[in-house]
Amino acid sequence: MTSAKMPLKRTNERRIRETVFQREHVSVSDLRENSFVENRYLEKNNIPEYPKCVEFHVAHVSHVTGKSGRDGIFDKSGFKARLDTANNHRYPLLWWGLSVSDNEIASAEENFLQRLFPQRSAYQVRNQKPFLKQFTTSPAFQTESRYGYFRFTFPLKNLLNLYAEQFCRPNGSELVLRVYETVLYRREILYSVLVHGSDVRAYDDYPRLPYSGDHVCAYRDGEIVWRCQAPSQSYGLNLVVNHLDQNVYVTKHEGRDEYYAWDNVAVAFHMEPGWTLHVDRDRLWQTLSECELAECNLLRN
Repeated sequence: MTSAKMPLKRTNERRIRETVFQREHVSVSDLRENSFVENRYLEKNNIPEYPKCVEFHVAHVSHVTGKSGRDGIFDKSGFKARLDTANNHRYPLLWWGLSVSDNEIASAEENFLQRLFPQRSAYQVRNQKPFLKQFTTSPAFQTESRYGYFRFTFPLKNLLNLYAEQFCRPNGSELVLRVYETVLYRREILYSVLVHGSDVRAYDDYPRLPYSGDHVCAYRDGEIVWRCQAPSQSYGLNLVVNHLDQNVYVTKHEGRDEYYAWDNVAVAFHMEPGWTLHVDRDRLWQTLSECELAECNLLRN
């Protein structure tokens, strides 16, 4: 069902305009049909066929920062959040992005094929060539970063446990995951998941994140279940579904590559002023890696 809500328009601290649907994750098809949304990339109708609604089960999240941010994390032995006054958030939020591995892409490909062809023979399974990696080219899947040169990567389940131990259990509260926002930029669609303790009542009107079903995002067994709807940065390939032989293959799209919006997921942890999500320094070193800066990045000058 198309969202009937009129989106909120705002400008973030980087002075980038945002179209925001609060308290819901709005699918790409519903964004396209919403009369209040104006986005020339979403309006395009000449995008070649590609894998739609591919279900990824992602177990790790990452936090990317620059040198000063890295040094501050080690100096405080943990992660602090800064209040985004431009977006009128009442509390600081600590942001993490999904870190999708090659194994998770391969598993998502197999699940996609299994749903498409539930009666495949063993011969057909063996002769199916990998294809999904050719389409997962958006920044959501790239190893390069748009935010800095240093990446901290944690199993999401472990990070949730750290947060619960420090900010929930001492108060007798429980961990809660909620649907936070859908934010549409010029070409990016960001679905955010909110994490907080049950003693924080500021988010009571935000829906709980589902555990299963046909939702954009869910949480199950320590993993974010993400039904990715637009995995590519540009589309120069065409996905062909052969129902007779029960396989898929990829062909070159005739003409120029077509640009489209791409979707992405972030996890935001509720943090109050003065809070630090503490992590042992040895563990910080174990989770730290250097990364290349993406050509198109969001670093401040």
